[in-house]
Amino acid sequence: MNVAQFITGLLLIILSAGFYFASRSRKSTAGTLSKAQTLNLQQSPQGRLYGKFQGSIVANQSLTTPYSTRPAVTWSAHLERGTEKPDDDGSTTEWDTVWSQSASVPFRLKGAGELWFDERGGLPTLDAPSTFDQNIHDATNPIIAPYVTASRGLLSRLNKPNFHAVETSFALGGQAFFVGPVEAVNGFWVARRGEGKEYSVLTWKSEQQVRSRMSRAATIWWLLSLVAFAAGVLAILVSLS
Repeated sequence: MNVAQFITGLLLIILSAGFYFASRSRKSTAGTLSKAQTLNLQQSPQGRLYGKFQGSIVANQSLTTPYSTRPAVTWSAHLERGTEKPDDDGSTTEWDTVWSQSASVPFRLKGAGELWFDERGGLPTLDAPSTFDQNIHDATNPIIAPYVTASRGLLSRLNKPNFHAVETSFALGGQAFFVGPVEAVNGFWVARRGEGKEYSVLTWKSEQQVRSRMSRAATIWWLLSLVAFAAGVLAILVSLS
């Protein structure tokens, strides 16, 4: 018996189980989204509800995003620095986050009623659209200037800086879709983070897009599970022959 092949087969079968449960989780989330009730928050705030809500983003104040300098109610941004590391195939770029930050102000969705997002409920998972995504190699760019090591002459020309700046944000007036728990707090409906297995997210995508993404991910994980299981069984059979 080839012990190495046998162990590889077992590991592949275990991996296939992980893929299978990941697929089940995505299917469960898609099912939860489909069954969630459409919330009408024009009723008097009372108790706790779980459901979905579509609306336009409004706020009494706004922030300015760090890279695109757009008005927003919430943003998240980070800057990565790439360093070339030699290896057997030449070189590999290793990325290190040198700056990361996020910020938000209280805001709300206006649709069939009004839903608040602030510290009273804790912000749910935020899936905001990309507002800035650039690879930067110019050392004079103010975004990367504080993180560029000073060098002169030929060395500076050969070693161009390699940075990647990313920003996402929700803008005033934009459409957004929320699914998750809401609760009455001091006469207002307030979004809360999901508890336990509750799915909770505020996203710029439509309900149909979210459900489609979940179903597609479930299918991919299921196919990976089948491939890994078949490969594991084959490896075990070969090891025993």
